[in-house]
Amino acid sequence: MKGHNISIVGDKFMIDGKPLHIISGSLHYFRVPAVYWRDRLHKFKAAGLNTVATYVEWSYHEPEERQYNFEGDRDLVRFVQTAAEVGLHVLLRVGPYICAERDLGGLPYWLLGKYPNIKLRTTDKDFIAESDIWLKKLFEQVSHLLFGNGGPIILVQVENEYGSYDSDLAYKEKMRDLISAHVGDKALLYTTDGPSLVGAGMIPGVHATIDFGVTSQPTEQFDSLFHLRPAPGPLMNSEFYPGWLTHWGERMARVGTNDIVLTLRNMIVNKIHVNFYVFFGGSNFEFTSGANFDGTYQPDITSYDYDAPLSEAGDPTPKYFAIRETLKQLNFVDEKIEPPQPSPKGRYGAVPVAAKLSIMSPKGRCDLGKRYEDVSGGTLPTFEELRQRSGLVLYETTLNETEGILVLNKPRDLVFVFVDGKPQGVLSRMHKKYHLRISSTAGSKLSLLVENQGRINYGTLLHDRKGILSEVIYNNKVIGGKWSITGYPLETVQFNSSVSEVTQGPTFYEGTFVLPEGQKPLDTFLDTTGWDKGYVWVNGHNLGRYWPGVGPQVTLYVPGVWLLEAPQPNVLQILELNKPSDSSTMEFIDNPILNRTGNLHAWKFP
Repeated sequence: MKGHNISIVGDKFMIDGKPLHIISGSLHYFRVPAVYWRDRLHKFKAAGLNTVATYVEWSYHEPEERQYNFEGDRDLVRFVQTAAEVGLHVLLRVGPYICAERDLGGLPYWLLGKYPNIKLRTTDKDFIAESDIWLKKLFEQVSHLLFGNGGPIILVQVENEYGSYDSDLAYKEKMRDLISAHVGDKALLYTTDGPSLVGAGMIPGVHATIDFGVTSQPTEQFDSLFHLRPAPGPLMNSEFYPGWLTHWGERMARVGTNDIVLTLRNMIVNKIHVNFYVFFGGSNFEFTSGANFDGTYQPDITSYDYDAPLSEAGDPTPKYFAIRETLKQLNFVDEKIEPPQPSPKGRYGAVPVAAKLSIMSPKGRCDLGKRYEDVSGGTLPTFEELRQRSGLVLYETTLNETEGILVLNKPRDLVFVFVDGKPQGVLSRMHKKYHLRISSTAGSKLSLLVENQGRINYGTLLHDRKGILSEVIYNNKVIGGKWSITGYPLETVQFNSSVSEVTQGPTFYEGTFVLPEGQKPLDTFLDTTGWDKGYVWVNGHNLGRYWPGVGPQVTLYVPGVWLLEAPQPNVLQILELNKPSDSSTMEFIDNPILNRTGNLHAWKFP
């Protein structure tokens, strides 16, 4: 149906001439299988929300240059249409930078490889040109879903918290114009920034909103905005935090329910529009977790549970029901919609696994490795220059000296050091460990296996290239000879496991399991207790990183839709980078473990 209109009149959003008080929650379609979108969105509606907000992740749809994907779990059009069918408006946060605790803030890694001198989030001609190409491709998909064209998208966000990064007006206006060229008057443009940074982030002609968490005085958060725009239009907290993000080695972030509902009530009574960030978090599957930097490199955990009202598995929490009750009292809940209940979970038990393939073995290199061109000199190519998104890269050379000190001043991020195939230790950006004593003989092979733990997604260190960014120094001399390079992108994991080849170093373990006869597959959680550090695949789906000894996350969420019914066997593959479990099993349990206290500084390599 054509001819819909959204506008701002005074301090109100008007939908076809009627006021709309936005009660929204964030759900990122790229953090949950598409099969579950309708379920999660229905739970939004049942809680009293009338809108869903989602980022659009550029790197999810263009993981490699000009290789676009809008199908399956990446079918953004289907997600937006599903939201409309459920009865929700949509806030589309198109960036192109989104942060979101995702690798490189959602920007595609290949920008850093294609353009060595690119300056992201600026008027840099290459960044603008690539952003323009991407936005054109994106809006080819979603323009018909803008509100003025009959779709559910009422607001489109320009950039994301730019005031926390810079205040370049020329860049802000350029991004506004690129997006406005596609949106026109079919939806409203908006920005979001922290209360004290709104002046740096706001853009002429674009509705300014702010973001903040629990507070007893929500109206005071808008003081800076009122000072800058005496008639700011509808007040909106477009990121109201019912939880928070968590890094490896921290305690799981928590926000109290009572504070949330008191702040929520206060905002609604004062006519403040609200978007929960996040109402449902989901998971950072495979290599998509990002990182922060606050004096120390801080990689994000795999779970994006976020202490949100809906859990990582999509179950309503006590926080959900408290929010629903508050919205019910304020007449936002449709009581004809039954409140949701937690879904049953599978407890499938321990799965025995056996060592199958060490990635540095000849077979491992052949089956899983990608040989790049040799290089000479003191500068090694980065993941981005090699056009490898994530996984591992192995740099190898010959040593001409005996025992000494190896120095890498810029490991990005974790470097496993081997001499003649024997482990020597690790160098770690996170641990700020840059020196290591190693033993060698003349002619020994030095192997440096680098793990990318996630590119920084927030702040001024955004240009976070991976690999070894400094010279490799041994006994105070730069190793400048010939280096061979083998990449392990691990985008897919396919090898003949009937023929094992196990040596030292990171190793794949494999096992199979069959679900109970006659039972539909259920969501479950994989307990990585006893294992050290690595990645897990179930039926080819990469569940993400595990690191239980560092914590706080111990389990990995396994969507039931990725499992096979009996009698078909399910395949469990574990890439253990360090030390396997003594039990040689990994167990499927029916509850998450996200709050186990670990010890980052006690973690070590054999």
